[in-house]
Amino acid sequence: MRIAIFSDIHGNKEALKAVIDDIKNEKIDEIICLGDTIGIGPNPKECMDMIISNNINMVLGNHELYFLKGTDIDPLLGEDEIKHQNWVKEQITDEQKEFLEKCNLSLEKEIKDKKILFEHFLIDSNSNNEYPFYSLNIIKENMINGIVDKMNYDLIFIGHEHKEFNLDNKLYDGGSSGCRKDNITRYTILDTDSFEIYTKNIPFDRVKFEEDLLRENYPDRDLIAKWFFGIEL
Repeated sequence: MRIAIFSDIHGNKEALKAVIDDIKNEKIDEIICLGDTIGIGPNPKECMDMIISNNINMVLGNHELYFLKGTDIDPLLGEDEIKHQNWVKEQITDEQKEFLEKCNLSLEKEIKDKKILFEHFLIDSNSNNEYPFYSLNIIKENMINGIVDKMNYDLIFIGHEHKEFNLDNKLYDGGSSGCRKDNITRYTILDTDSFEIYTKNIPFDRVKFEEDLLRENYPDRDLIAKWFFGIEL
């Protein structure tokens, strides 16, 4: 069995199209998206359409939770970020909302006696608020190793941090497939026969993406363009 995994498309439909088109040329049995399909980029609706029409299994990221539960779940969001999330909410259709309401925070598989977990980011089971994920500070402060060591899984796949890394060949973050500062996107393939894990880097239409970004003057766009996509407006 071969599983394709990607995360953090963030409204970049050209990157998502490139990923899906490449996956169709591979012998892939299942596609899993680790969330944050919406938010940041200019095309949240179009990206959700592609997720649904291609029968992609998806777990919820924090940006989907902002849509489903409201921005109050994250006290760290600023005023402009809240305006941006309100704009995203206006783009999502009723069909897409119904799809997201059926998505879970985690997906678990057991294959050949190996337990595999797919999440947007590690979930803090001790958290009492509606924002379930650990802070990214657990990476910066070197706390993630201790958390992962206690998790009863052989493999864990996450996103959220936007930078790819591998922790002790147990936890894999493939990086963001959508928040790119060049014309290269990426996704991961897990081969459950050999348990080989590798990443494919593929080009996407950066020109079309930038045209969409310039065309859609949405809240917080200029700062987003600079920090997440390397575009000065």
